Amino acid sequence: DKIAVIYAYGEIRGGEGDDEIIGSERISRAIRDAREDDKVKAIVLRVNSPGGSALASETILREAKLAKDEKPLVVSMGDVAASGGYYIACHADTIVANPTTITGSIGVFGLLMNAKKLYNNKLGINIDTVKTNRYADMGSMYRALTTTERAIIQNSVEQVYDTFITHVSEGRSMSKEAVDAIGQGRVWTGTDALELGLVDVLGGLED
Repeated sequence: DKIAVIYAYGEIRGGEGDDEIIGSERISRAIRDAREDDKVKAIVLRVNSPGGSALASETILREAKLAKDEKPLVVSMGDVAASGGYYIACHADTIVANPTTITGSIGVFGLLMNAKKLYNNKLGINIDTVKTNRYADMGSMYRALTTTERAIIQNSVEQVYDTFITHVSEGRSMSKEAVDAIGQGRVWTGTDALELGLVDVLGGLED
């Protein structure tokens, strides 16, 4: 009988990742392998991450939920398990955090760059676009967003946030309103997170 310890360290991204980047494919595969291994009786997911891609986090969480249905899944938080780092942790049977762990940051943001003035005024480059759809170049850094495009992107961000707090609500047996009240991007220490119900136990990996 074994306990599998899976290390999820770094920013969360799609793809394979490496020792310093949590690749959704690699970590999901590790969780799946541990779930399918009859010799593994429990899984510890050691999370040390400031977050990253919402889609990549969703992919990892899906595998974590499947694993939880078959055997105990415990998350051990390192120095940071925030945003996407908390996203992938929220459905564990037990979440263990250090008193000084930085966690929470239940929130979503989108960032777009408008480099039109840089291209026009600094580099002397003018860009013309031919497109087959009104929104084909939405989010392009060659121009500013229109009011409608800004509203579309804002709506998308809010949808992802709603998905995030829904996962936390289900994983932590809290109402969505309660999660939203301590969410909206706020960060907490492990000690505060314990009082708020975001983690279960204070301790380290050995615990």
